[in-house]
Amino acid sequence: MMFNKKNWCIIAAISFIVSIGMFYLIKRLYNKRTVNPDKILSEVKTYFMHVAGSYIVQQPLQYNKAGHDYIVYQGGITTIKNDTCTYYDFYADARTGEILDIIEN
Repeated sequence: MMFNKKNWCIIAAISFIVSIGMFYLIKRLYNKRTVNPDKILSEVKTYFMHVAGSYIVQQPLQYNKAGHDYIVYQGGITTIKNDTCTYYDFYADARTGEILDIIEN
């Protein structure tokens, strides 16, 4: 098969379209990756002493902080100090694992 100028243009166009499609697909898959929620919970527990209980919701949810929307994991920690229970809620970015908020209840 002979490659003339017309065939080269068609091959170049198809290659370009496939490359753009693959780039989009890889970028989309990368953005959907999330940190393991149990790993986040273990990290948050290290911030507290005398942890009596903890949980993390395994399904990511949307959270707005300072006008920015985040995909987060929500969890809670219970600590005991001087026979008093203190409850904390926390929100961690599901994509990076960064702790966005810890709120005492």
